[in-house]
Amino acid sequence: MDGDVEADEVRSAEDVALRAIVLFSVVGLAFGAERSVVLEWLSDNDLWGELAPSEAGFIDTPVPSRKQITNGGWLSERLIMLLWALGAVEQLPAANEQCDVAVFQNLLPPFAPMSVKEFVNMAKLRPEAELIAMADATLRLHWEARDARRRERTPRTPVDMEVIQERHHAINWVIGYDGSPWDEVTADT
Repeated sequence: MDGDVEADEVRSAEDVALRAIVLFSVVGLAFGAERSVVLEWLSDNDLWGELAPSEAGFIDTPVPSRKQITNGGWLSERLIMLLWALGAVEQLPAANEQCDVAVFQNLLPPFAPMSVKEFVNMAKLRPEAELIAMADATLRLHWEARDARRRERTPRTPVDMEVIQERHHAINWVIGYDGSPWDEVTADT
């Protein structure tokens, strides 16, 4: 999936859709989905090859640590950004609000009334200019959160560091920042 993407080349709608689907399986596990059901679903839909190494490692861990589960849960903020990029959600929650993970079941297979193939085939990205504008806005919010933390002050704009850094990672991947694969994307500020 991460394939051969040139630096700063926006990913395809298909790549973003597949990334969203496999990320949903990881987030689901972090939030208590039955491991055997998720593993079987990934196999049945030929999605194992779409997992990033970090995701495969989490899924392959029979009893993940509390930290692994927490980190897996934070990936929901990456997933909401991918769904925004696909136009599946109209607006992101505020930068100081965690997303509602319940919305994922209405939008993504296996819970949404469509197959993986249908979801991928129907996927359309927002216009490139809109994606770049979101990447820029997310970068600015991330910088604000980091600068406020460094200066031990309240951010001028309400922003949660953990929320925004996860969303920043996702939008940078979507726009092909440095052409890096999912696990290697940076969220520089």
